[in-house]
Amino acid sequence: MTRLVGRGLAAPLVAAALLTAPATAHATAPAPKEATRTIEWVAVLKSHTKPARVREGADWTTYAHLHLKARDGRPGKKIGDTTAHCAAALVNQRGHVTQCSRVLRTDAGHLGLTETMDRYGKGPHSAPAAVTGGTGAYADAEGEATVVLHGDTATFRIVLDD
Repeated sequence: MTRLVGRGLAAPLVAAALLTAPATAHATAPAPKEATRTIEWVAVLKSHTKPARVREGADWTTYAHLHLKARDGRPGKKIGDTTAHCAAALVNQRGHVTQCSRVLRTDAGHLGLTETMDRYGKGPHSAPAAVTGGTGAYADAEGEATVVLHGDTATFRIVLDD
């Protein structure tokens, strides 16, 4: 190799070796799952135990009616209810960060979600959520959701991987 460096041939040989080397594991993304199902629901708050002044470590529950999402984004036909248990993980001058576990109940089955959300300012507030499981039609559920809180309404866009 020292003779090659002296003749200026090392750089082209190294470049050729890199171009023909097999791709590394992180260079290729996993193939997307082909079968997915998207669900869009809206929840309307009915009751909660959230304190007026949230402190770090405070926790509360919420109860809401669950509806299909109408074309205009409003609540459509009522299909069940949802509960959540939330805790304030961080509180500062801008607002608070919460961790929530949710159960969305329908006659077809239940879906579990969990998320951590920054609730800074007036809102709306949005966060990705993990689908943690399900029952009935949602048994063995896997996937992700987006939870958006705006006033007394929460919207859920849930993408289930089959």
